[in-house]
Amino acid sequence: MFRGHRAALRFPLALLILDASVLPACRSRPASVSLPPSTAPVIITTRAREFPVAAAELGTFLAETVKREPDLRRRIVLIARQHLGQPYRLGPLGEGGIEPYDTDPLYCLWASDCVTFVEQVWAMALSHDFDTFHETLQRIRYRDGRIGMLSRNHFTEADWNLNNAWLLADVTRDVGGPATRDYRLRVDRAAFFRKHGIGDDIPVQTIDDSYIPRDHVARIAPRLRPGDVVEFVRGTPSAPYVGHVGLLADGPRGAVHLIHSGDPQVQELPLREYLHEHRNILGIKVLRHRSDSGWTS
Repeated sequence: MFRGHRAALRFPLALLILDASVLPACRSRPASVSLPPSTAPVIITTRAREFPVAAAELGTFLAETVKREPDLRRRIVLIARQHLGQPYRLGPLGEGGIEPYDTDPLYCLWASDCVTFVEQVWAMALSHDFDTFHETLQRIRYRDGRIGMLSRNHFTEADWNLNNAWLLADVTRDVGGPATRDYRLRVDRAAFFRKHGIGDDIPVQTIDDSYIPRDHVARIAPRLRPGDVVEFVRGTPSAPYVGHVGLLADGPRGAVHLIHSGDPQVQELPLREYLHEHRNILGIKVLRHRSDSGWTS
């Protein structure tokens, strides 16, 4: 991990430090219910210490962060680095008890997996208060923002990327140029939902997609931008799929860095180093903020 960023952004708030073991760190609420003012703390963990933050305090942090860094792409990186050291936990979010299938909370600040890290960082970067953060997060996590197991963006290529086209454009072909490689993905949602006893009438879907082969990433690195969502394609050349996601950041001397949530915690390192350490990665996809999305702050 690049050590030059150990002095991560600290919350510009006078916060009381409490014992994290006795604090509820995650919260749930239906999207149709407004959240009342709350003093119940949640936790944001950095490499140095843990900050208990009530919903109102998180809103203050978001408002001050927008003022501190008005540029969206740089704000994404700023907030992503604030999460360095946050513990990794697979599948920390669910529907918050709205449905019986996955009762995990609708948001959680003390832990993340690769997808929820990207989702929550983007939601924070796009928000100026807690309510905006919560609503934006659900719009990113669910098709049209409708909370439910069936409408959650489970499949990266077929759900997450397509349902977030209002915010992010898939620029893989533009960035990769002629080196871009095509692939086809079979998505069987009925099989995926069978364990919950729902969705058995959903037809199998075929998705045509593309990725930049790993051997070409170094050549196209100058075309990558801070705040881009990077998706790592794994599998075999005959059956590729997106198996991990993260955010891109600017490192020293023009290096492209990856910030991602992976066991044991959120970490930052050069993209080339991550690719070198994971030889099973076939290549990458790149998603970028749409300038016409209407979301700039």
